[in-house]
Amino acid sequence: MCDQDIAALLDALRSSSSRDAWVGFLESYSPVLYQTARACTRDEDAAADCYLHICEQLARNRFQRLLKFKLAGRASFITWLRVVARNLCFDWHRSRSGRHRPFKSLQHLSQLEVEVYNCRFNRGFSQEETLQKLESTFPGVSLSELALIEGRLHSSLSSRQHWILSTRKQLVFSKTIASVGEEGREQSVDVIDPRPDQETLIVGRQQQAQLEKCVASLTTDERLILQLRFGEDLSLAEIAHLTGLEDAQRVHRRIAAILKRLGAAMQ
Repeated sequence: MCDQDIAALLDALRSSSSRDAWVGFLESYSPVLYQTARACTRDEDAAADCYLHICEQLARNRFQRLLKFKLAGRASFITWLRVVARNLCFDWHRSRSGRHRPFKSLQHLSQLEVEVYNCRFNRGFSQEETLQKLESTFPGVSLSELALIEGRLHSSLSSRQHWILSTRKQLVFSKTIASVGEEGREQSVDVIDPRPDQETLIVGRQQQAQLEKCVASLTTDERLILQLRFGEDLSLAEIAHLTGLEDAQRVHRRIAAILKRLGAAMQ
């Protein structure tokens, strides 16, 4: 569907003919939803249950989730829909197996950092998918900002914790994407030790040292703004009030400029 078709679909879902629009949506996008469910489940029966969960949640509260899509957003509708469907798949799994909390060493994380941690380290989202997930709660987060947060999280985890995270994902997906043989017998999925080698660890330490050096070169005001935003998890409006800047947009431009300089220095 083109943007005009998507806009017409969303308008129809808001109208009295929403039932017909929902049927049309399923006719067009059921393959996408089922493929997503199948990729996150161990067999066709589980995929069918997960697919039904996705559809139920998309239809819930008069299609509230679907109506959140923004035509002027970063992603196309089908990309956005895949991200939403994957989130609902994880919700479906969590309802059966529970949700893992961050390690104790990461209990100090801000809300933004927790979301990045869950997306990048727990769920294995790509950076683009993570930005799409963050857009509704933390609008304006840039790729360079995400990379800095991810770098801090990465350096805060020990090699053992990295191994645990990767093993945890492998164990979950050994249930969800275990391959099935021609005779229907489930084949095991080996869990590979993903701990980084010595060279990777050295490079990571060098990058962390470089980042700390770059941050130290900032002015006191610039470090304060970053601390308020990423350390204290304050909103842009709250930062503007505390620092005397005019408004949230001015704070956003200031943070973007700081992060751009840091990114250039890191490169």
